[in-house]
Amino acid sequence: MKRLFAAAFASLLIAGPAAAQSGTCFRLSDMGNHRAADSQTLYVAMGRKEVWRFDMNGACLSGVGFGDPLVVTPTGGASLICKPLDLDIKVSHMGMLSPCMLKSMTKLTPAEVEGLPKKLKP
Repeated sequence: MKRLFAAAFASLLIAGPAAAQSGTCFRLSDMGNHRAADSQTLYVAMGRKEVWRFDMNGACLSGVGFGDPLVVTPTGGASLICKPLDLDIKVSHMGMLSPCMLKSMTKLTPAEVEGLPKKLKP
């Protein structure tokens, strides 16, 4: 039983750095411009070349425009974001903060970024 626990714990320790190396994580400081595609989908520029798609639970992005700022804070205090629960997102729209619950975040391939309509590219 102790060996099973030790093996499971070791795999959890290894998964963190592995996820960061495989490109499924980003640094909060890399977040740039954003574009809302609809009431539940947000495209976010990461650095100069990457674009991520954020899918929200609910319609928290209703009425959000390009100029409406995002208020993003890491939930665990770390700046490395690897899963939706690592990020707290609020949208400032007409002086009000609207909370968004992030359902999923996906790094787009270069082909997917090229395929985005110009108006949706962050």
